[in-house]
Order: sequence, then structure tokens, then C-alpha cells
Amino acid sequence: MSKLTLPSGATVTLKDPNSLKVKDRNRIMKAGDGGSAAERGIAISNALLAAIIEDWSYDLLIPSVKEESIEELPIPDYSLLVKETESYIKAIFPELADTGEAIFPELTDTDLNRLNPDSPLEN
Repeated sequence: MSKLTLPSGATVTLKDPNSLKVKDRNRIMKAGDGGSAAERGIAISNALLAAIIEDWSYDLLIPSVKEESIEELPIPDYSLLVKETESYIKAIFPELADTGEAIFPELTDTDLNRLNPDSPLEN
């Protein structure tokens, strides 16, 4: 369990990556069903956040109770939370993390950046 201070000053308590269960992994994988690559990437990120956020200081229900709460976050806070998920991906998919293989190879930075017009990367 770790506590993270976000750019807005809000705090988030994240679960220990080793405490995640197979049911968490299954929910995350199911979130990637259907839609474009960008939509699947966002759904997977949000499902992962719902699985790892234990508590937060926002006046919103935590994502495991109401996943739509994620949509109310300031973009800089969301971006930092998504970056924090990298270590969790390795814990959830250890068999892929050691191979150097992309866990979701169909998702590219370009796909995800199309939804962010402020991205410094080419859209």
C-alpha cells in the first residue's frame, strides 16, 4: 500500500501490487473487449485504476464502487495515476513482463494520443 500526492494536491492510496487477485486481472482483461484500440486502452487503464485505488481524498466514490468517478479527475491527476499503473501491469501479467513482449501490442501511443489533443506527441 502506498500513498500518492497528485498534482491537484489530492491524495490516493494504492494497493500493494502483490495483493491483487486473479479476479482483478480478469476484470481488467474483460475491459479490453470491443471498441477501437484507443477505447480498449482507456477501458483497460480505468479498470486497472479501479482495481488498485484503495482510497482517495476526492469527494467522489472510489472507482471500484463507481468506475465513472475516474472521468471527473483533473487530467494531470489521471495522467500521473495511469503512469503509476506500470508497476501493477508487471504484477498482474508477470509471464509477459519478463519476456519484453508488449502486453497489449495493438495499443500504440498514437492511438492513445488521438484522444488527447494537448499531447506533445504527433496525433
